[in-house]
Amino acid sequence: MKVAFLSVFALDANASLINALRKKCDVYFFIEALYEISNFIDKGKLNKTITIGTEVEELKRFRDFISLDKTYVIKGTRNLNILKKLYISHKINQLLKKINPDVIILDNSMLTYFVSTLSFRKKILMIVHDPFLHSGENIVIDRYLRKMHFSLIENKILLNQNQKKDFIKYHDFDPNNIHTSFLSVYNFLNYHKTDKKLISSGFNILFFGRISPYKGIKYLLEAFVQILATQNLSDISLTIAGSGDFDFDIESYKQYPEITFMNKYLYPEDLANLIFQSSVVVCPYTDATQSGVVMSAFAFKKPVIASNVGGLPEMIGDQKMGLIIEPKSSEAIVNALLKLYNDRDLLHEMSKNIEKTYFYGEKSWDASAELFINAMENIR
Repeated sequence: MKVAFLSVFALDANASLINALRKKCDVYFFIEALYEISNFIDKGKLNKTITIGTEVEELKRFRDFISLDKTYVIKGTRNLNILKKLYISHKINQLLKKINPDVIILDNSMLTYFVSTLSFRKKILMIVHDPFLHSGENIVIDRYLRKMHFSLIENKILLNQNQKKDFIKYHDFDPNNIHTSFLSVYNFLNYHKTDKKLISSGFNILFFGRISPYKGIKYLLEAFVQILATQNLSDISLTIAGSGDFDFDIESYKQYPEITFMNKYLYPEDLANLIFQSSVVVCPYTDATQSGVVMSAFAFKKPVIASNVGGLPEMIGDQKMGLIIEPKSSEAIVNALLKLYNDRDLLHEMSKNIEKTYFYGEKSWDASAELFINAMENIR
């Protein structure tokens, strides 16, 4: 089966999925270079509208992971420049017609591939990363483009099973056209790790990702300060890392030497090293779908404490690869952190479960790719 994968997102899950798919399919990968922080490709170095992957310096480290001679990097432009955007979309469609894929996987509802969406809509399997838009992030243009793509493309695939029923009911979709798979570990991060030091003997708690109201960071900070006030622990620390604006005042938390704020965008090298040095990752979200944060943590076999929202319980499994807790509860975070702090054997057992399940078992990328292939067979 010949497959074209059209993406505008970071390499993260896409590179791993394509690596698994290419074992059974002939895969062509398209990725847009627009903002460097989105996929770590400097579009200023691109001198063509579409550049073959073998000529893109930032991709060369992945030469053994994805087929660079079947990878195409698009020199993107913002949606405001609509005429240029549509011209680029036309050029992409011309190349796709030459490739003549049996199926197209589309992971976005942007204008970059709009001409191809119209031309190939019967062949497209659309990845719906967020079955329901996050609170505080319901942007009008994104909602409109999403609705338009939903109407054009019949076959969609969610990355968790938990939200499938509600997604079908909410949009009144045909259940036969809604498929599911899952994210596995973001093992591409291992290509970026530069910190070779031994992991610290301290108990290092990590939150990372984009700063947004639905992430529930204030509950984590409240919990950590409560631990400092009530427990005599000298080897515990918390790092909050990611770009974005906090929706509450963090000044009072900066007085604690045990708390580190890294309010900046995390490049893969930074992220890989932070996770490598952590003991546990916390996702105190107030709502969610699936989470790339969990899969990034699992790439280094780090257990995750996460709220019982969206597909997070499905990804983690309470007591198996982390702990699932009540959302919006600082007390629940306190109890979960102290449980893992006081039981390092459980922490180690969870790490082994991550390896067994996500690297070699039923949640591996090979298993995820098989579900994608089953969905694509429904389209051919």
